[in-house]
Amino acid sequence: MKIAHVADSHWGFGYQGPTPSSRFEDITRTMDCVADRIIAEQCELVLFCGDAFKDARVYIDRATAEIKAFTSWLRKLSDAGIEVVVISGTPSHDAISAYHLIREMQIPNVHIFTDLDTVLHVKGLNIACLPGMNRSTFATKPAFAGLPPHEFHQKMTEWITDQCRGLADYTTSIVAGKAVPMILMSHLTFDLADTGFEDALLQNEPILTDEAARMFDLVCLGHIHRPQKAGSNVFYSGAPERHNFGDERTTPGFYIHEFTDGYEGLKHTVSRFIETPARRFKTIDWCDMDIQAWLDGQLDDFALVKDAIVRVRYACSEELQKQFDRRSLERALYDAGAFFVAEIRAEVERSERVRDAEVTENLSPITALSAWGNNQGYGLEEISELQAMTTELLEAVE
Repeated sequence: MKIAHVADSHWGFGYQGPTPSSRFEDITRTMDCVADRIIAEQCELVLFCGDAFKDARVYIDRATAEIKAFTSWLRKLSDAGIEVVVISGTPSHDAISAYHLIREMQIPNVHIFTDLDTVLHVKGLNIACLPGMNRSTFATKPAFAGLPPHEFHQKMTEWITDQCRGLADYTTSIVAGKAVPMILMSHLTFDLADTGFEDALLQNEPILTDEAARMFDLVCLGHIHRPQKAGSNVFYSGAPERHNFGDERTTPGFYIHEFTDGYEGLKHTVSRFIETPARRFKTIDWCDMDIQAWLDGQLDDFALVKDAIVRVRYACSEELQKQFDRRSLERALYDAGAFFVAEIRAEVERSERVRDAEVTENLSPITALSAWGNNQGYGLEEISELQAMTTELLEAVE
């Protein structure tokens, strides 16, 4: 049997691009490629592990377009006779109401789950579903009220482990004298995963421990966009499409897990990562020598920017900066085939850093985070995502 493992499509509008819808179209095109490959591989089951959408709270016209895109993808698989199991993702991305609406459509072969204690028996497998959650999910529970952050985090982790233990006990069954393989699909941070630059923020997230993961034969996760095998039996599919410069060096795609019915459990699973034709992001970092070469007409090779979303970050003397024409560089990048020039920005000069002294504890955390992000050279979308995550953490503490 072949099982496709997909997550984190993040359908949405307003990404960096030539138009508000251009990246939405990129996601749709890439996800169509995913569906075509799944069908060509003759997969019998698809596990979609959360975060179908970019934002949870959107206007109805935008929500309609995003839900339509996801349901069209589900119908394409359904029409091919493939069973699809879907769980909701992080609440800040995935509105539960959207998943309830899709479930009401009763698409054949498609199973939608948003509850935290669901088990499905399908294709001779037991699928335990543990949808996405965050600190806000727990903040209203009496047992978490007033806890300091480290105790709150520990209690979340213990709760998830207990949930997994209950799911594993529930799914244990024998058919024709043979144990039924158990798969956990979830949308969480795994404690042995490579999380990249998000480490500091993920310390406050609900955690799936290796102890909990080992209760199952195979664990298929969404949430972290770095595709990987972590631990002995845990896989992140990654995101099929890149969404921002944080994904620049990440290989986009999804997994296909294949096993033979004759094997006991899923211990002999063969897993293949399938790369997708996602939009590239390209960062160009220039120093004063590069700026001087550009001004002298000796630097004009932009072969790597074709069809990419590009940003240029540069540092040079004030004298060179006065001579540097950003618009001419932008035109050159577009002439070289860049899909979109996201920004061309200078590193903060010493004279500008003096003004940063005004960034004090009097600023709100969100405003201070924006100032810090600008000084670090992050793009607007990256800063917005960090602000959204920070807002969730603050709401959970209050």
